[in-house]
Amino acid sequence: MTDLELLWAQIERGRNGENIGLSTGISKLDKVIGGVQPSRFYTIAAASSVGKSALVLFIMYNMLKNIDKKYPVYFLYFSLELPANVLLAKLMSLYCTEEFGVYLTLDDILSFQNPISDENLDHLKSAKKWIEEISSHLTIVDSRLNCSTLYAESLKFAAKFGVFEEENGKKRYVANDPNQRLIGVIDHGLLMTPSEGRELKQEIDMAASYMVTLKNKLNMSWFMLMQQNRDASSMDRRKAELSEPTLNDIKQTGAVGDASDVVIQLFYPFREKLATYRGYRILGDQGLNRWHRSLIISKNRYGIADQVINTWFAGSVGWFKSLPSPDQITDYTRFHNESENIPCKIRKETLKEDTSTSKQVEEKQPIIFSF
Repeated sequence: MTDLELLWAQIERGRNGENIGLSTGISKLDKVIGGVQPSRFYTIAAASSVGKSALVLFIMYNMLKNIDKKYPVYFLYFSLELPANVLLAKLMSLYCTEEFGVYLTLDDILSFQNPISDENLDHLKSAKKWIEEISSHLTIVDSRLNCSTLYAESLKFAAKFGVFEEENGKKRYVANDPNQRLIGVIDHGLLMTPSEGRELKQEIDMAASYMVTLKNKLNMSWFMLMQQNRDASSMDRRKAELSEPTLNDIKQTGAVGDASDVVIQLFYPFREKLATYRGYRILGDQGLNRWHRSLIISKNRYGIADQVINTWFAGSVGWFKSLPSPDQITDYTRFHNESENIPCKIRKETLKEDTSTSKQVEEKQPIIFSF
């Protein structure tokens, strides 16, 4: 096929709704980056403890929770910071949050301070059952990672969902399902292990190059998590009103930013002690305080860059949602409560039942005529 014919085939796929990206769970982010697309390289960068792992876990949770049989998704997660059991516990926490309106932290789940209650244990049993149901869609590697391991594990992972065929002396990957989505995650780049005499920067640079090759070879998308430079929020920059991070703030390497199709940088205004941020009230009892994170799209190869998505973030369970514009907020204290901001299925069902019962009672009221 010629390039024009390939383009036209993509246009036809789009008309059939086949180019819609998988949702991140954050509506405004989906609108800017077109959801998570096949064969894309996404970088998520943030300072320490701002929420980069929480963001990629939230995105992954939404995809695994809403698996479309027509577009099955499979994750290969290189967890270099957290052991696999902790990663699964965080997914269970998100499940309990959405299903039951129960906000269980890692401390709660593992009973670090007090034994978990029987009721919450039942919720975790439901979450465990869900994890078991989607286990074939999630592969976690929590051992040391270098470029050779990255490449070998990725090929091994892809072989579960397709075959490698010889064509004109070259190996070509043929997916079992042309609509499947393979997604790799490296959490995070600075924890890779240098090998074969390379420095860490060289290892990360080579990993970025490998990820580009793998995304093209396997039609595989990637999320690379990276740390921002320590001086990204220095006093001099604050004086110059340059608190927000830029592409230059990705620590250790510029190769990751160069290789990426989309770069998302998290920013935490409360940590920077900003009274206001982009029209939002941050500090004080009437501010968003720790509940705010902005997602800055520093690079967007297939769309508009330099977009800022303001989100509400519950750090206890790692839940994100789009915030309304500042002019639509009259009471910031309503964002200080998880139950008012996180959708809960059981709460919706209860509310629906209560509303239905209320209507029935209303309909059964006797009609009394007064003379």
